Amino acid sequence: MKVSWKKRKRNYIFPLVFGVIVTAGLGYATMELGGRNNRLILSDPATPWLPLQVMDINKTSPEPVINIVTPGRKFSLPSAKWVPQTFNNCGPATTSMALQYFGYSVTQEETKRALRTNPKDSNVFTYEIGNYLRNDFNIESRLMFNGNMMILKTLVTNGFYIIIEDWLHPFEDIGHNAIIRGFDDDMGVFIADDPFTGVGVKYKYSDFDEGQWKPFNREYLPVYRKEKESLLKAIVGENWDTTRMHLNAIRINELDVQKNPNDMYAWFNIGTSYYALGQYTKAKEAFERSRTIGWPMRMLWYQYQPVQTYNHLGEYDKALEMAAIGLSTYEAFSELHLELAIAHKGLGNLSKARVEVERAITLAPNFEQAITFQNQL
Repeated sequence: MKVSWKKRKRNYIFPLVFGVIVTAGLGYATMELGGRNNRLILSDPATPWLPLQVMDINKTSPEPVINIVTPGRKFSLPSAKWVPQTFNNCGPATTSMALQYFGYSVTQEETKRALRTNPKDSNVFTYEIGNYLRNDFNIESRLMFNGNMMILKTLVTNGFYIIIEDWLHPFEDIGHNAIIRGFDDDMGVFIADDPFTGVGVKYKYSDFDEGQWKPFNREYLPVYRKEKESLLKAIVGENWDTTRMHLNAIRINELDVQKNPNDMYAWFNIGTSYYALGQYTKAKEAFERSRTIGWPMRMLWYQYQPVQTYNHLGEYDKALEMAAIGLSTYEAFSELHLELAIAHKGLGNLSKARVEVERAITLAPNFEQAITFQNQL
């Protein structure tokens, strides 16, 4: 066992010999001291950045130790019964399958009524699925970005089903939801319950990561009961903090554009990450660089932050132009109608703003942001 002592308030590290009993197979123990934040972190030598046990050594009373199972070469959680999606219904069908894991039997027609705001609503956002599961079934979730293959493997190994948003097929532009529930390193695949293709579907690592998942900034939604939240926090580590998560996403995508300056999705991901941090000028620069390289036709169907960015910056004419691009192929997008209303109001065109916000509410009668905006006109 290698033991190191880190004292955060000093710029030195020195060895210390002390006795500690650890679980068999663990190879590293790191003691961190910093005022009230003293912890003993145990980790696997193969993945020293991934804590397996974290113990606060400042506490006088013992706390439960969080045990993280290290992924092996293959693992899979039990499958759902396949719910083959109806037209444009991948989100509700995925939700129906996810509910099975928690003992519920809910049809995709029921989840569709809860999640899709009108018959032409073609996209259910992942956060909407999370809100529905929490509000109606007391199932927790955490919307995350900047995922990676090790995180997915570790989550499923520790009992988490993961709803993802990606492209339906590699390098296409049709958004899709599915559930990652396993992996097999020997075959080089993730195992998914997919409302379009079936249960136990195999996604090749290379195709999935670059061709399907990266375009959504590697978004993932672990679903779980509340008592597993501390385990989830330990697995995702510093990415539990949303600011740190988005900063890490920027760093990863900046590495990609250093390798390939024409990596359109990496630039777009930098934009969505800066947008989430409220750094709208930097978001605009990244989005415009991405657009210069070339967006697929449906890009704004699923991620409309470029429109929001222009509105935040007061560049209302550009917001109108960008929203029109998205609405030209997806008119029933209530969120874009609200962005049009915001832009028109910013330009002083209150009558046009009223028309657009009314359209937004017609498409999504419970759209709280639109209702609030309308009441303030």
